[in-house]
Amino acid sequence: MKAEKLVKEASMKNKNLYYKLNIVFGLFFLFPVMGFLIFGFKYDILQDHHLPLFFLGVLVFSHLGFTFLRKIFDEITKISRLFSDRVLRDMPGKELQESSDELQTIVHSFNLIENQFKNTFRLLEKKSSEISILKELSELCYVTFDPEEILYVLLERALILTKSDVGSVLILEKKPTGKQFTVKASIGLGKHVKLGDKIPFETSIAKYAVINKSPLVVEDIEKDTRFGRRNKQDVYATKSFVCMPIKTSNEILGVITLSNKKEDAKTYGADDIEILTPLLSNAAFTYENLRLMKENDKGLQYLKYIDKIFKIINSSFRDTELLRAVLREIQSIVPFEVALVLLKDESRSEQLCLFDHMTTGTIGVAKGMSFPFENTVMEKVLKQDVTKVIEDVDQLTEEMDRNLFVHENCSSAILTPLRIDGSVRGLLVLVGRGPEHFSNARSFIEWMANGISLAIDRNKLTQAVIKRNREMDSIRQIGRALASSTFDIEQVLKYTMDMIRVIMNVEAGSLLLLEGNELVFAVAFNIDVEMLKKFRLKLGQGIAGYSASRGESIIVNDVSASLHFFPAVDNSTGFETRSALCVPMISQGKVLGVLEVLNKISGEFGPGDEDLLQSIASSVSIAIENARLYKETVSMAEHERGIRRMFQKFVPKEVLDKIIHGSETGKVVLEEVKTLTLLNIDVRGFSKIARRIGPQKTVFLLNSFFSVMGGIVFKHHGIVDKYLGDGFLAIFGAPVSSTRDADNAVEAALEMQKALGVVNKYLSKELGEQVAIGISLHTGEAVVGNIGFEMKMDYTVIGDSVNIVFRLQEMAKPVANSIVISEKTCIAARSRLVLKEIGVAYDMEVAIGKLRVFELLGLEEDEESPIELEGLE
Repeated sequence: MKAEKLVKEASMKNKNLYYKLNIVFGLFFLFPVMGFLIFGFKYDILQDHHLPLFFLGVLVFSHLGFTFLRKIFDEITKISRLFSDRVLRDMPGKELQESSDELQTIVHSFNLIENQFKNTFRLLEKKSSEISILKELSELCYVTFDPEEILYVLLERALILTKSDVGSVLILEKKPTGKQFTVKASIGLGKHVKLGDKIPFETSIAKYAVINKSPLVVEDIEKDTRFGRRNKQDVYATKSFVCMPIKTSNEILGVITLSNKKEDAKTYGADDIEILTPLLSNAAFTYENLRLMKENDKGLQYLKYIDKIFKIINSSFRDTELLRAVLREIQSIVPFEVALVLLKDESRSEQLCLFDHMTTGTIGVAKGMSFPFENTVMEKVLKQDVTKVIEDVDQLTEEMDRNLFVHENCSSAILTPLRIDGSVRGLLVLVGRGPEHFSNARSFIEWMANGISLAIDRNKLTQAVIKRNREMDSIRQIGRALASSTFDIEQVLKYTMDMIRVIMNVEAGSLLLLEGNELVFAVAFNIDVEMLKKFRLKLGQGIAGYSASRGESIIVNDVSASLHFFPAVDNSTGFETRSALCVPMISQGKVLGVLEVLNKISGEFGPGDEDLLQSIASSVSIAIENARLYKETVSMAEHERGIRRMFQKFVPKEVLDKIIHGSETGKVVLEEVKTLTLLNIDVRGFSKIARRIGPQKTVFLLNSFFSVMGGIVFKHHGIVDKYLGDGFLAIFGAPVSSTRDADNAVEAALEMQKALGVVNKYLSKELGEQVAIGISLHTGEAVVGNIGFEMKMDYTVIGDSVNIVFRLQEMAKPVANSIVISEKTCIAARSRLVLKEIGVAYDMEVAIGKLRVFELLGLEEDEESPIELEGLE
């Protein structure tokens, strides 16, 4: 045993390359050395002194050879390790045989790779076959437009891919009564499953694939605890099957079920699911597209009929003719035997009235009949506002339902709500032979119900327009009469009652005006007015007083049953009141009076009479208010003329207009910042003149001077802002601005300078005195508006510009009768000025800095013109 063990250990099998390298190198080195030693001893060559060198060389070169071989073997070992690691990483689940021999490891790795390539090639062949089948199905999608054929080809290809021989395709249908499957394709099931068969959703195993939206794989139906049933061996021989949902991105269309009749057939698993998934996705997409294309074609057909129906609605058809034309178009799409249009009875809300009907035979109801709908299927549709299909009308139990929906040769019906004025106001009922016509065209019938609602609404609107036109004609007559009348209230009221007598079919009428808290009879017809004027009704007394107190119209068709009736008027006048309609006349939220009409000659007072009398009352209210406003306007005009005559001597016309119009409109004259040209005129040496001539003559002198100079300011569109003892400040550019404000100020100053000679001539004659003046002009921003307090307000100007124009006046003193103008006014003026620079003004207090100042000598090409002055007599 020890010898065997030693042999086994000495064996090179399952040894690594390092071990083999050592063995091989040892064998190669041992024999030459032993032979050399033997020959050395035999031939006595060991005594040679070169022999050690020889041995040293042998050792060195042997070591080098061993090192080089070791490196080569290291590379081989490294390659073996990398190769095995990559095989283990790229091929999970594969195991390498344990071996110390690196070369064996490399060989085993290559074997694994070879096997992997073979498996991959087989899978590629399988996938190629699957892709080929998918390609066939895809190509079929482009050459067929039949969804049923797509489903059959889907089933056929699925059987081939899964190597099955029994299968079916079920499409899910949703109905008001619940869900169910319909068989659309079947192979291998024979008589057990036929095309078109209906399978209840709740009792079918296929429902689990729909509910879970995932494939259902059953390995053994008899052992599967989810279902608890035995295998149907007469249909499926094997106990294993797969049921997969056919789904699009939005919904599940149905399921496909596959199985086998072979006893030794395989058990279905995840591989089958993987194979079938792309096939089902492609088929579902194609089936859905084809179905949508059909629905689109059907929708286009519906749209064509909808367009025809709306053209009918917009045609000249009216009433029954219009409704019958719409129903005939519906019948061309949806075959029906009886069509009923039922509307809620306006006077009896618990009943439906037969508005119109159309039938191919005879029915036991007539137009205009009313039917109670409580506890009927009609009540459910009206309350729930949903369309309902009755698949079998014979199952109806309520007598009213059977009277309306059970007819000869009719088995089903559809009820659709009619929405008029935004609410459910009736029903469209179609009764026919089969429910499938109504179910398939449900959306179209709902659209048509909207069309019928529109037709009914249009009829109502047309009738309302005709009625409104008659009323508008009446209102226009009253309006023309009131417009052509004077603003005399007595005349307005007389016209009103004459029009009411002509327009409204009543026995008598009256108009009462509110005076304080009492109503006074103003005018009336067919009643003794003088007797009526003796009565003054308090607010709330009588029907008219009650209407005035509430500000609302009142209709009383039986005054004997009214708590508000006041019989004293009838007792005095001898008139017998049976019915009354009272409408308040209201203007700006205030009751002016009441219009009252009595005893409608035919029928009772209704909403139409109320609307008409309200329209008349509105026109009369406007006429009465206009008459009152006319009197107030005349009074205000007289008042304004008086104000103007009184104040125009003191306030410029522009300011007066702004103040008066502002007070009329309620807009107060506010302060505003404006660019103005200011003119200051000052009498030189006025104090000495005043001492010489005394106070009385001084006043005469100033009035004469101001009348001339102020008139020149007004003439050039300026206003006199304030008097300053011996001078005044004038404004150009307020309250109304223009581009010529600076030019107007310049022209006014030059005219004042020319007018001074005429003024002095007059003063010399009257007082024996003459005056010299100085004028300054400056342009800048200032605040202008009402300045002061509540008891004393002035329209004036304030700001730095005012201070500057007064400072410039100082620079005008050296030259008598001169005009000093600032640089800013020169720039603002559009005229060509003749100027002479006289210096620069400095004033840090008003923050003007440097301001060039000029003497105004005149205007270029200024011709002398005679001075015509007002105010000097």
